[in-house]
Amino acid sequence: MLINFYIKVLKAIKELGEHIRKNKNLDVVQVLTESSKLINTKKMICVVFKKENDSLVFDGVHIEDFDQEKARKVLYRTFGHAQYDATLSAKLTSPDKLEKRWRLWFSRYLKKFDDVTFLKLIKNAIEENKNKIFDKISEKYNQLNKQEKRGCLATIKIRDNKGEMYLAEIPEFVEIFKITSMEDFYYKHKVESIGESVCCLCMQRKTVIPASPFFVFTVDKAGFAYEFDRANSWKQLPICFDCALDLQVGKEFLKNQLSFQLYGYQYFVIPFAIQKEVLGEVINEIELHRRSNDYREGLINAEEDILEILKEKKDVFNLIFIFYKTKGKDDFFDILRYVEEVPPSWIKRIYDTFRNINQKSIFKENQLKTILGEKWSGDFRESRGMWNGKVVSKLNLAGMIGEFFYHREKDRKVFDKSSLNILGDILEAKQIDKRYFIKHLIEAIREEYERGNKREEKLLSLKSLYLLNFLLELGLISLDHFRVEKFREVKLMEETKVKDSKMVENFFSEFSRAFDTPDKKAVFLEGILVSFLLDIQYAKRKDTPFRKKLHGLKLNRRLIKRLFPEIIEKLRQYDAGYSWLESLISKYLLEADENGWIISDDEISYYFALGLNFGRVFKGGGE
Repeated sequence: MLINFYIKVLKAIKELGEHIRKNKNLDVVQVLTESSKLINTKKMICVVFKKENDSLVFDGVHIEDFDQEKARKVLYRTFGHAQYDATLSAKLTSPDKLEKRWRLWFSRYLKKFDDVTFLKLIKNAIEENKNKIFDKISEKYNQLNKQEKRGCLATIKIRDNKGEMYLAEIPEFVEIFKITSMEDFYYKHKVESIGESVCCLCMQRKTVIPASPFFVFTVDKAGFAYEFDRANSWKQLPICFDCALDLQVGKEFLKNQLSFQLYGYQYFVIPFAIQKEVLGEVINEIELHRRSNDYREGLINAEEDILEILKEKKDVFNLIFIFYKTKGKDDFFDILRYVEEVPPSWIKRIYDTFRNINQKSIFKENQLKTILGEKWSGDFRESRGMWNGKVVSKLNLAGMIGEFFYHREKDRKVFDKSSLNILGDILEAKQIDKRYFIKHLIEAIREEYERGNKREEKLLSLKSLYLLNFLLELGLISLDHFRVEKFREVKLMEETKVKDSKMVENFFSEFSRAFDTPDKKAVFLEGILVSFLLDIQYAKRKDTPFRKKLHGLKLNRRLIKRLFPEIIEKLRQYDAGYSWLESLISKYLLEADENGWIISDDEISYYFALGLNFGRVFKGGGE
């Protein structure tokens, strides 16, 4: 299954690359140059040789500013083995390592290109002036600051009577670059892998090579190669040279425009099966928006805006999401989760649903201040909620998921594969097991409860309700159903229907999917009543001893029923009571008994915790 998916991904990358290559009229050298790997390069150290008659003379070393225009002039391309590069342009980390890379490069290619006299002249000039050259390189390198050293490039330039030439302006080096770069597709571990077959992308019979742009299926270990023979690795994913070039262009576009970071992971968003008449339009819009510096609160990543663009398109294409981790080198990675065939209309529905929840009363500034305190400002998401003047993090979808699906490293939550799986299920429109989901919600809230971190506990409760309601509105978590044929309702006495109970009923109406059964309502309201009691205890005693009776938020039906009269009794001891709330709790407890309790112990604990943390919003009816 994974091989079929990967071929689909390659076809999508090829479609992008083919269109860009034709429309931008890219030649082979431009295609093979890995400019994306030079994005962080700020400085370049140039070793200059001057032409004198039939020889080359060392003419000095200087530093140049580097930009993406120069990326096309230096013929830069890396190889998987990382011992040397396609030409003498190489990343500089130390002069000794550069000297070794150049030495290995000459030992590999000097004989292969023995008819290129120019190459021998450069080799001789370097050998004759080795100490002087690398001392100068070291001197210039040490003049750079820490940021400039990161990504610094070393290259060769040739001076003649017309001026200095970069490698791409020297015909001999251009031909060498083409040959070495294309050869890297099929020559590895001193084994050539090339054959005649049908290309898996264009479906034409041609000379084919194992030209996958990413090493998901690696031939570095013999056991992973086709028939356990590296020479036959082209049979696993046969790709012709033309498609290989399209893949290179597509890969550069993918890494520059459609690659994102996600809490220690990376992911691609790839348009697939796109109609040719809209392909150019989509590519142009992606490039335009990636150049924009406007802030957008992304769905998955807080600074990702590509989905904002793509969600408005008609379903003339699908999206592929690939979540991965790199393994040592940029092009070696493990796919951790992938989702295919996601239409833009589903992305739009996810976006709209997620944003619309922010319109509910409890996520507005005035109620958030009541729950969290006066240091809170702004609505929950749209105005970028702030605490004490600082923006609250992880209010995007992936961030919220990571608050509940994680593992801990020391005192830090780490977004892990369980988070990716929930995110992937949402993108895939796949049903999520409600009990599994609620279990993670309450465990995270319970953890902060036990730590005594009240603000974080309340913030997590808000995020959890946001997430739960989001999934319910998308239909990814199913609603509960009663076991009885006809629901038996318990009527309230008219005098108990005061303003405060109306506020509760309005809340239940706003979150009707989350509070769809009387047992959930009863437990939630009991949590509110306990919050009132704890506030009274703290006001009178500067302590909350009743908290010990809550069993660390590990509750069940028996405990809920036992606690209810104890709460009322304790309130009376403080000359307090909330008859409207006590009547509502009684009503829903009776209805739960009459119609059957549906929720699990984790759900009981969760809904109780919500009431406990949101209680102050409903306060005002004390008697």
